[in-house]
Amino acid sequence: MKHTISKLVGCAAAITIGTCLALGAVAQEKPATIRVGIQSVPPDEVYAARDWGGPYNLKVDISSFSSGADILKAFLGEQLDVGNGGSARLVTMAAQQPEKFYIVAANQYGGDRYGVIVKKDSPTTSVKELKGKKIGAVTGSGTYNTFRVYLEQNGMKESDFQIVNMKVEDLRSAVQQGLIDAAVAWEPHVAIAETMGVVKRIQSMDGVNESPNFVLVSRDFVEKNRDAVIRYVATLIDLGNLIKNKPEEAGKLAAQQISKKGVETDPKALELSLTRIKMDPKVTDNLLGELIPIAESMRAAGKLKEVPEFKKLVREDIFEEALKLSSAANKGN
Repeated sequence: MKHTISKLVGCAAAITIGTCLALGAVAQEKPATIRVGIQSVPPDEVYAARDWGGPYNLKVDISSFSSGADILKAFLGEQLDVGNGGSARLVTMAAQQPEKFYIVAANQYGGDRYGVIVKKDSPTTSVKELKGKKIGAVTGSGTYNTFRVYLEQNGMKESDFQIVNMKVEDLRSAVQQGLIDAAVAWEPHVAIAETMGVVKRIQSMDGVNESPNFVLVSRDFVEKNRDAVIRYVATLIDLGNLIKNKPEEAGKLAAQQISKKGVETDPKALELSLTRIKMDPKVTDNLLGELIPIAESMRAAGKLKEVPEFKKLVREDIFEEALKLSSAANKGN
């Protein structure tokens, strides 16, 4: 009893006794390390700006990549323990290499993170008004695929417009200079351009689909380091809670992290961007359901033999334990 009390006294005054007890086992365990890949997107910048693993005795070894494809390449090459993949790439992996990974969380989803922008003083207020006009887009992106679904849902088709394939970095200036009449882009590019006062968003893709990304963990790593994976998912829960409940603080963290690369970004733009991105890491049936039509389309095209059973790849047990750990760590906050 005396031994237990002495440990509790050693906890910081701001931490409740209940939290100390709940996290005691984690604190006494051997420090764990997990290798994670991130991109230059607002939620990942927020993650890189803070030691999220510290409260869980976890060292998160972060490597930055230019794209999700590069992250998955490193993940499959065993250079990372954790990767994240968009829907189409995940479908392919689930069909060809299901023995390589588990799905442990959802990551960055929601149609509101995609939008159609026009020049600030443009009289255009709807996508239908753009028929016959030039729309810039990254045609191989998930954003553009979601836009195509939007068109179908609203009685339009690609041939109604002049689609110009461009780099996402060039879309804002092209709209501003009148080289194109509109652009389809993703966050934070839309929010940054809006905050600059040079464009306006006339259409969100909210409600079209969720277009989820998923967090993937190496099966071999899970088998050997299950507890480290639980701790890591707990950090994602904490991240999602901060972005949802304190977007202003999250925007400032993202701006500070980006400034380390020599780029100054308005924290208000990043705050707006983060309010448009869903970060609840729980993998739901609805999110998994979005993979089915993609897989069926690939099967019809002869790219898959059968539709994978995505549910079998999900480790709900890891998420549930991570949720309990996160709740204990943040009790009273």
